[in-house]
Amino acid sequence: MEKVVIFDMDGVLVDTEPVYYRRLEEFLISRGYHFSRAVLDSLVGESSRKTFSILKQADPAFYDSEETYRRDMRAFHRHHRIAYRELANPHLHQTLNQLKDTGWRLALASSSPQSNIEQVLQELEILPLFEVIASGDDFKESKPNPEIYLHVASRLHVLPQQCHVIEDSTYGILAAVRAGMRVLAKRDERYGFDQSPAHQLFDDLMEIPGLLQAAVFDSLH
Repeated sequence: MEKVVIFDMDGVLVDTEPVYYRRLEEFLISRGYHFSRAVLDSLVGESSRKTFSILKQADPAFYDSEETYRRDMRAFHRHHRIAYRELANPHLHQTLNQLKDTGWRLALASSSPQSNIEQVLQELEILPLFEVIASGDDFKESKPNPEIYLHVASRLHVLPQQCHVIEDSTYGILAAVRAGMRVLAKRDERYGFDQSPAHQLFDDLMEIPGLLQAAVFDSLH
């Protein structure tokens, strides 16, 4: 039986969401834009394309083009570097190495841009552990559309129902469930995520190997 686990990145491997949240809010304020907490909360876990769309819908006077928005964001980011190693969730390396050592194939499906994904994984020194890496910016529709997860399963040459997914956000969980995969969600109560569609919740990454092994055992009996 194939043992496949697909990880989301932000919020799961690294606790970047609070940093991204503050940085985006600071960027918007610096450009004279002010959005409600509800709008900002709805952006957590979204792709940059979807973020622009949501902000434009909330304020029609927002940037005229996504290209200009992205250009200004990149310039802002260059002066606001993030130390990703300091944001790694506890027991990250121990968990990933334990999974690899026990025969699990690892993949990653993140809404972040490919360049950001590679930067984070390289700084954390875990890039070689992942067999397949997919960025949400490569797809027309972002999560909760299941396309990114179905794409990863196809590249791994496995059926969706053979895959386990580690997620945290509402849309990420829904995307994996709609893809027909079993979902373990890292509990997070900061942004109003609806994690109820997940098959199981956990608090610490070190719980994952045991939960996955139990799921495999149950499927065989």
